[in-house]
Amino acid sequence: HSLGLNHEQNMKKMRLLTFMQLAEGTSEMNFETIEQELQLNENQVEAFIIDVLKTKLVRARMDQAAKKVYISSTMHRTFGLAQWQQLRDILFQWKSNLNSIQDGMNTIVEAQKEMTNSANIVQ
Repeated sequence: HSLGLNHEQNMKKMRLLTFMQLAEGTSEMNFETIEQELQLNENQVEAFIIDVLKTKLVRARMDQAAKKVYISSTMHRTFGLAQWQQLRDILFQWKSNLNSIQDGMNTIVEAQKEMTNSANIVQ
């Protein structure tokens, strides 16, 4: 316990961070890969995956029969320039989509006004 650090807790955190990094680039991972990359025993893999899922840092589904993990999303281990740029691009796309929706709604409102005015004139 040098410097007040717990070796087992440190290993657990490093394995979690490593798993998150591995999960960033794939949608499925087999137990064998997890076992090798994280230096776990075969009988530790399922418990490790359950612990990962409890953190909610990774959204995934475990298939014990197929010995695979299906990953739907993960938090980034680090949030650097590439992630900021990706976030910026996503936000700009959202803004563009919202502008398109607003333009479409304005067109509908104007068309309804014209129809109402035309109906009033006919009466």
